[in-house]
Amino acid sequence: MSPPATSELDQSDPADTDPDVGPEDENMAVDLGRMAWLGTVLACLIAVFVLALQGYYGYAAVTFAVALAAGINLF
Repeated sequence: MSPPATSELDQSDPADTDPDVGPEDENMAVDLGRMAWLGTVLACLIAVFVLALQGYYGYAAVTFAVALAAGINLF
């Protein structure tokens, strides 16, 4: 059997083609570090809510301060 015939289009380098990505304003890259800090802030805020409901207001205040400190890293 003979190998299949190839055309000029089949031999193009994939790096030469443009990726199928939408407009730049619709696709923002979020780096892993920012996602980690956002997760930390959200976890702290959930902990603040639970601690305040249980009456641990001092621990809730400290945890809120940690959330604020972690939130600084988002900007």
